[in-house]
Amino acid sequence: MTHVLNISRDDPIIHLKAYGGLRVTGVDQAEVKCEIEAPQLATLVEEDGEVFVTVNSSCSLTVPVSSSLQIEKGMGSIAIANITNEINIEKAMGNLVLDGVANVFVERVGGNFAARNTTGSLHVEKVGGNLVLENVEAFTGEKIGGNCLVKDIHGRFILEKAGGGFRGQDFDGLAIIDRVGGAFIARHLKFARDLRAGGSILLKDFDSEISKFSCRAGGSIELEIAEDFEGAKLILNSGAKHFDIKINGDDLEIRDDMYEYTIGESDRKMIFSSGGRLSLKELQDPEEEIVSDLTKYFTYEETAFSEMIQDRIESATRIAEAKIRAAEIRLGRMQEHLDKVRDIHVNVDLDDIEKQVSDISFVPPVPPISKPIGKKGASDEERLMILKMLQEKKITVDEAESLFKALED
Repeated sequence: MTHVLNISRDDPIIHLKAYGGLRVTGVDQAEVKCEIEAPQLATLVEEDGEVFVTVNSSCSLTVPVSSSLQIEKGMGSIAIANITNEINIEKAMGNLVLDGVANVFVERVGGNFAARNTTGSLHVEKVGGNLVLENVEAFTGEKIGGNCLVKDIHGRFILEKAGGGFRGQDFDGLAIIDRVGGAFIARHLKFARDLRAGGSILLKDFDSEISKFSCRAGGSIELEIAEDFEGAKLILNSGAKHFDIKINGDDLEIRDDMYEYTIGESDRKMIFSSGGRLSLKELQDPEEEIVSDLTKYFTYEETAFSEMIQDRIESATRIAEAKIRAAEIRLGRMQEHLDKVRDIHVNVDLDDIEKQVSDISFVPPVPPISKPIGKKGASDEERLMILKMLQEKKITVDEAESLFKALED
């Protein structure tokens, strides 16, 4: 089923709530289109140039390419493509996949977070799963629960904490990486802050922006120095008391816990401390791939959680519809009973009755009626239907009161 909402502008602010999986794609049309199996599970409304969309099942949306997205919650996975304006996401319980977007701010992702081909800055506060980035302008991540795969970053890259390992290559801007729980492997990276890793560290063609750089690893450290390295005094520490140095014609194997080695004439200092062995050598293969093809990480997949939510919503909808039908049947029977017991011999002025109903500006709420324990009483649906019959002049005020009393018995 397709819902189409024609909107008044081609750069709307779209507010989204999704209780299932959600796919959003930008197109060159001033409309919002929703593809969903059950039409009653989607609501699309425009108010003062802003669009409000609520979907209670998995769906696909097409929106204007210049839309701004405000996603309050997504109970399943979310995929967004081809949106050139700002995107704000408060919560994505499943995976989040971005492709061809601009500036994005994300508070929380329960699953994995993947982004590629972005033209603005990405900022994510918390990711429960893995992080995958490819061809990204700039990125800031505060806390990543899993592993990180990063490739082709054009601007500044900031990562405060990752629980798993890190593999990255080809960083054109400065990198600020504070702490990684697992192993750290990177190529063509220039640091702007100290680095700590719980596992081993392998750096190929690296450098540092700061005058005193510190790098610590729980495991071994392997350094491959490029020809254009700016130079520094390297202060090397090895928990295993084992250094292998093969650079500038040197071929050294040193058994000690600390060793100093100078490259070039720079007065910078770089301190490397490893829990295991530490090796230093010339860059072997400048084009070696650290991160290979990432295509599989950008496939949209429904999560089991979103499917469960969708099943529960559909079940609740069926139950509500059944209750309404039961109420209609019950009221229909009571209406038939009321028609039978009416005094057809009483001379009733119909014009006076219609005037009584039309003069009622509002229907006062029915006062609560005390009833014995075990009596169910009228449901909200039944009360609303009686009031509707009164408003449509199908029954009189006295008859409405009789129906209310009958329902309470």
